[in-house]
Amino acid sequence: MPYHFALQQDQKERLYADLGIDANKIMVPPNMLENWQQTLDLISEIVDTPAVLIMRVHPTEIEVFASSHSQGNPYKPQDREHLGHGLYCETVMKECRELHIPNALKDANWDKNPDIKLGMIAYCGLPLHWPDNTTFGTICMLDNKERNYSQQFRSLLARFQNAIETNLITLYQQAKLQLHNQQLEVKVQQRTHELAELSAKLIREIETRTNTESSLEYHKSYDPLTGLPNRPNLINTLANMLEDINRKQKISVFYVGLRNFKSINDSYGYLIGDKILATLGQRLQHSTSNDTFIARIAGAEFVLVQANNSSHTETHKFIEQIINCCHSPFGIANLIISLHCSIGIAQAPNDGIDAAQLLQKAGAAMTISKAEGLSYSFFDQQTQSILNERYQIESYLVDALKKHELSLHYQPIIELNTRQVIGAEALLRWYNPVLGQVAPDQFIALAERNGQIIEIGNYVLHSALKQTAYWCQILQQDFKIAINISPVQMRNPRFGEHIAELLTLYQLPATALELEITEGMLLQDEHIAHHAISQLQELGVHISLDDFGTGYSSLSYLQKYSFDTLKIDRCFISKLEHSEQARELTKAMIAIGKKLKLKVIAEGVENTFQDTFICNDDCNYGQGYLYGKPVTPEQFEHDFIRRQSTPFYKTEPN
Repeated sequence: MPYHFALQQDQKERLYADLGIDANKIMVPPNMLENWQQTLDLISEIVDTPAVLIMRVHPTEIEVFASSHSQGNPYKPQDREHLGHGLYCETVMKECRELHIPNALKDANWDKNPDIKLGMIAYCGLPLHWPDNTTFGTICMLDNKERNYSQQFRSLLARFQNAIETNLITLYQQAKLQLHNQQLEVKVQQRTHELAELSAKLIREIETRTNTESSLEYHKSYDPLTGLPNRPNLINTLANMLEDINRKQKISVFYVGLRNFKSINDSYGYLIGDKILATLGQRLQHSTSNDTFIARIAGAEFVLVQANNSSHTETHKFIEQIINCCHSPFGIANLIISLHCSIGIAQAPNDGIDAAQLLQKAGAAMTISKAEGLSYSFFDQQTQSILNERYQIESYLVDALKKHELSLHYQPIIELNTRQVIGAEALLRWYNPVLGQVAPDQFIALAERNGQIIEIGNYVLHSALKQTAYWCQILQQDFKIAINISPVQMRNPRFGEHIAELLTLYQLPATALELEITEGMLLQDEHIAHHAISQLQELGVHISLDDFGTGYSSLSYLQKYSFDTLKIDRCFISKLEHSEQARELTKAMIAIGKKLKLKVIAEGVENTFQDTFICNDDCNYGQGYLYGKPVTPEQFEHDFIRRQSTPFYKTEPN
């Protein structure tokens, strides 16, 4: 064994040995187990083998921890077998290597294996380990007929082995953090000041670790749902293709986006949505030639790449093939579901020879195609102008936080009965010396796409909660801060714990915080949203449904989720003077909130007519330019905090 590798192993073993963590007691959470289940089902479908298993070892037994939902599979979760009887998996774990047996009946070493009683004579398995090198179990494929698993299928199994072991690292690190927290609690009474410093440091470490885990996930090469290459794989492959391009050849990138796919997930559930995506991936593979590279790069977005000398007619014929794959009805779980797609096309060398830029240009053309209701659209100069603006904003956004260009402004929230300022909404602002003031709707979406929203979101939470804690000290009474949350932040399974840690760090009661979420966030993943909302409300944090009334399913969400506040969108308030429909809808939304015992905020109040209207309908709170524009924390403190005892009176805005 090379010296440097032996040294690394020794350091790793000593690191994990000092922790005192029993990996056998670590539980696998349901959402992770569900992902493993989908993985097994996908392997079973791709390899066409009746049984794909994840086995977990115990001191004297081995357990079927997860089993593919495939026809002819005799293994059920929680089935157990005593060790010491020569099982396939025992050898895999003992020798820490791949075991491949095409036919146990023809192998004297295996012809008495217990699995033969179940009809399983072919086997291919790999070991699974915790990061401290203790054995978790195995991942394996079995068949009831002689089967020499190909190198391609064995490589696929190895990729999923790596993915599962990455999950085990995450679980182990969480157990490590839990142990650290217990040690910190012992020291609370001894070193209060040191604990505050350690807590702050621990939060930063967790944030860094979360970003690192996200980065590791991003750099995996294959999409586990469809088995297709993912975005990084696509970029690498496309870059290699562009290096070999000649003058007569062209490379066409077809960016396919399914329209309104979120409504499919919302109506039928994510399992149905996932099956549609997996089926579409298979259709695209079967209907295209072997020289077409296909990748799934986002939720309902696929990319196809062709390198050829196709004529204009052949290109349009290929586009029609893609459209037919998407538009043909999907028969799943006794349902017939139809979809529509939009395609954006960019071609090298005319549209560029950089892989990332070519993909962005095809994506931009798809976005425009979708916005205009077209089936497809080629990249052109108008699309280039939109891209140039996006590139410029994105290039400056990268360093905006480091250069202290981001800041928070605060807009007062008024209790309409008392006319008192009872809180504020924290609003993110970006001023760049070159771009000037950049509107949030121009850069927030970019930050969500490039992953920067996690860092920016943490900045907003730290800044707003620290400022609120300071104002609470001045006021010596309750003060509420409302903060908008990105769907990317909510997807972090530790988001609720992170909020709890921040509230402890800044010594704020949970009731001082109200997190605003939008319907778009709920559409992305109902399971994650429901878990996060429940966890936050258990802490005492209030949850507000922002932009209420603007989405298609707002009323259904009031049944599915528990909210504390409804926030009526400004588009209704702005039309109160001139639209009877807006007045009736606003009355109805206030009445709904009251009936469900929710607080109601009307945002965008700009004149006394609007103020009087919402007051007469017994709306709880108001927010808008009539009461105060978003201002810096210093100006907010001068205008509202220091004069808190003075009621806010109705006035027209300056």
